Order: sequence, then structure tokens, then C-alpha cells
Amino acid sequence: MARADQLLASYRRHVSLTPRTNLPLSQRVWFIVYPPEDERRMVNRIPEFEIATREHGLRWHHLDLKGAFADWIDTFDPDERDACLAEPAIVEDYADPGLLDYLGERLRTAMTAVPPQIATTTVFAVSGLMDLYDFAHVSGVLETLEADRLPGILALFFPGDREGNTYRFLGARTGWNYLATPILTEG
Repeated sequence: MARADQLLASYRRHVSLTPRTNLPLSQRVWFIVYPPEDERRMVNRIPEFEIATREHGLRWHHLDLKGAFADWIDTFDPDERDACLAEPAIVEDYADPGLLDYLGERLRTAMTAVPPQIATTTVFAVSGLMDLYDFAHVSGVLETLEADRLPGILALFFPGDREGNTYRFLGARTGWNYLATPILTEG
């Protein structure tokens, strides 16, 4: 069985369990972990994850962060944007906390736009994380959401790997410890 098929089967098993909506958000995050080289394959399979979610009585809301960096840069004044892009080191300075705050607000807006009585049983699926690689840490984005009492489940399509509770984004970044539930290809 192909890795993407195994991952979908693992997801189906996991989504069939009753979600525990009373937990803090950090414990309602699912990391759908796959090798970075499978990114395109996984993006094309996202509709199958939606079907699996709906088959088990949960709702689905997909948020694609592909292009989020460009969207964030477009919020700058044109002169500031040109100056920022002319010097790569400046982009990194702006990105933390600017891009992190922008991404956190984008996720927060999507999650709070769903009526509360529906949001608790909604899987908010986030893809496009590869676009953040040079500019933001996934852990930093999640930290911007920690203080909020956001509803639902946050499912991140995560190109990287996991060892114990440590996740490594794109297999290259120093890992971080997180309370998320991993959804992996192996049983």
C-alpha cells in the first residue's frame, strides 16, 4: 500500500474516535505527518481526508497557507515592501513576529467564523506549510493560538518527521516537542 493510502487509513481510524472538545487547543491538534517528497501527492489527496471526516459525522474546513507569505507581504506599504524584499535579512526580522501574527490571525479568523455550536465538531485542516519554511516555524504559529479558546480540531498536513513527541519540519529544522496527536503511515 502506498504511503498516502496508509496515511489516509490511519486518519480514518483516528477520525472515527469521538473528539474530546473539552481539551485545550494544544491537545486538539492533529499532525498528519508525511515525508516532504510526498507533499504534492498529499495535497491532491486532501479531498479524500475531507470525505473520511464527513463520513464520521464531523465537519470540515480547509485552509491552505500556500501563498500566505506573499499575501502577508502584500499588506505592506509599497515602499516598505520594496525595501524589505531588497534585503533578505530584513525579511527574517519582519517575519518574526509579523508573519507569525498574520498567520495566527488568519487561522483564528477561519476558526471563529464557524458558528460555535458547529465549530466544536469541525476539523480545521491546514495545508501549504511548506511555503512557511524560510520565514516561520510551525510551532511559532501554533503558539500564537495558545491563549485563545478556539473550538474544533486543528489538523495540520505536516511535511516532515516525528520521533517521540518531537516534530521536525521538512526533516531539516530542529525539532520541537508538542502535545499534538500524530497521524502516521505506520499502524
